[in-house]
Amino acid sequence: SKIELFTDYEAMDMDATLSSALDIYADESTVKDADGDTLTIKSPNDEIRKVLRNLFYDILNIDYNLWPWIRNACKYGDFFLHLDIEEEIGIVGVTPISPYELRREEGFDEANPYAHKFTLENTHGGSSHVYAYGNQKGMQEFQPFEIAHFRLLSDTNFLPYGKSMIEPARKIFKQLTLMEDAMLIQRIMRAPERRIFKIDVGNIPPAEVDNHMQTIINKMKKVPYIDEKTGDYNLKFNMQNMIEDFFLPVRGGESGTAIESLPGLSSEGQIEDIDYLKNKM
Repeated sequence: SKIELFTDYEAMDMDATLSSALDIYADESTVKDADGDTLTIKSPNDEIRKVLRNLFYDILNIDYNLWPWIRNACKYGDFFLHLDIEEEIGIVGVTPISPYELRREEGFDEANPYAHKFTLENTHGGSSHVYAYGNQKGMQEFQPFEIAHFRLLSDTNFLPYGKSMIEPARKIFKQLTLMEDAMLIQRIMRAPERRIFKIDVGNIPPAEVDNHMQTIINKMKKVPYIDEKTGDYNLKFNMQNMIEDFFLPVRGGESGTAIESLPGLSSEGQIEDIDYLKNKM
């Protein structure tokens, strides 16, 4: 179900409220201290502090990269970095990997219950250099030290992966989307105000009433489009639709031409159900 969840998270990120919430998580997590540092490195060993500062600020460039990394981790519950490691030097670069494509495997070694590895499935046909080492099927295995896995461990049901910060709002988001669509459809369909034209047909014979009414309708409605090449009428502009008026022939006791208004749906301020779901989300 991971792909289904991620697809929902993509749609939720398009919502202004949820997108702002993810931005706030990332903003609050990357606030700089009084010295202007995003990350404070503490160690009694000056050499260790120097090496780690070089790693985080010069190689990983967390001042620029940490914000989107944290935002994606909050969005999906997981975030993966492939560590480009060279012997005698260490980490020389990192490449983000889509959580859609990386699978974490555990429990495959009975002798070591804590052993885990990562399998890359090139499902999106990516061209990153990470894939260059894989086999022809786009599959590749990584050792634990080759992948940095950020995960939000708030729910054991999601193990070995994390749980997205916006997962609790997923059901409400779908309900809110359906309610908003229903509201818009109803208002668009019911909103137009139409008129009823009552045309006095007097002593016109019943067989001629239809022709008489059609003549009046054609005069009052939009002019049909004429194709210059063929000379044919295009009557698609004259179709009866939800915004067209009604023309009714009358005679006898109700004789006399009259025009009445048929009001549309009035729904000003009737969004309590929408507000309820939005506040809940």
